[in-house]
Amino acid sequence: MMEHVVVSVKEGRYHGWPANNGIWSWGNEILVGFTQGDYVQQKGHSIDGVQENHLAKSLDGGQTWRAYRPESYFRDENPKYRGGHKQPLTTALNFLDPNLVVKVFSQGYHGTEDPEGGFFASRDRGDTWDGPYTFTGLYEGDGLKGRILSARTAYLPQDENTCLFFISSKPPVDNEMGNRVGCMQTRDGGRSFEFVSWVTPEDSGAVAIMPQAIALSQDEFVLAYRKIYKNKDGDDAIEIYRSEDRCRSWLFSSTVSITKPHSNPPALVKLSDGRLCCAYGDRNDRKIKAHISEDSGQTWGPEIVIRDDYYPCHDNDQDLGYVSMVARPDGRLVAVYYWATEEHPEQYIAATIWDA
Repeated sequence: MMEHVVVSVKEGRYHGWPANNGIWSWGNEILVGFTQGDYVQQKGHSIDGVQENHLAKSLDGGQTWRAYRPESYFRDENPKYRGGHKQPLTTALNFLDPNLVVKVFSQGYHGTEDPEGGFFASRDRGDTWDGPYTFTGLYEGDGLKGRILSARTAYLPQDENTCLFFISSKPPVDNEMGNRVGCMQTRDGGRSFEFVSWVTPEDSGAVAIMPQAIALSQDEFVLAYRKIYKNKDGDDAIEIYRSEDRCRSWLFSSTVSITKPHSNPPALVKLSDGRLCCAYGDRNDRKIKAHISEDSGQTWGPEIVIRDDYYPCHDNDQDLGYVSMVARPDGRLVAVYYWATEEHPEQYIAATIWDA
């Protein structure tokens, strides 16, 4: 059964891109980020004005939500730069603290434009925030030196001091060509960072962005990402890579879905029975979809339609998706995305609670 609910909606305001802004859960408590701006109908994204970063929280497994914008969380109103006055972190974060939330920002995402990136931290599940902080030391090594960070929020804590962050990065040019997915880490609670590895190969014709990874074991990781061919020389897709040496090297594993000509980022979740679920927005037929893997991402089952009642407010409007997703303690999934219906024709944040 698919149960659809409203996460955040406001007349005259556009809501979008939860996949870029992070999702966290503690049992039935769920926190998700999204972007909000003035709704001005136009081709592409009908957003104008300052693009603000907001949050929404549910305390009942996604049934009801409260949207809010905390103090000290992306309060710089400059639409071209949201890093504010970054500082190095001096007091280490405990990545095993169940109340800790980290929000990454960089360049190339709505409402955040910072070529070196940085992060905010909350120690109370997103109610109050500290930062922004620098990725101290990240550009001293060869891996990312001279490159632009295009990372969204996607990380996996390993122990109190160590956390893996899954990123993308591109050469210092005016377009996205050369974007590659990679991995970086901190081993001292966020006070310094280092590049670990590239996931995707260097490809001058394709853009690799928006990764999300899960751990199968201490050493095995599976990562999904969005692949785009800018000159349409290949098929846009959601692809899977796998590491068996704690993210030091990666091999291609599978393709979840071909998504040409309008791609969308993946949300990847490990279910309680060990299966993997990958969900995404399909802008070609205006649906939210998912696939299940029973072999750790090597193959994927048939398409599951999570939602299909999108309402285009103008010709060829396909502005939807960017799914974030978590599993509840009862095994049901909560997929959060941006959407439009006849009742709410201006893009808003929606959620679907469903059984995989």
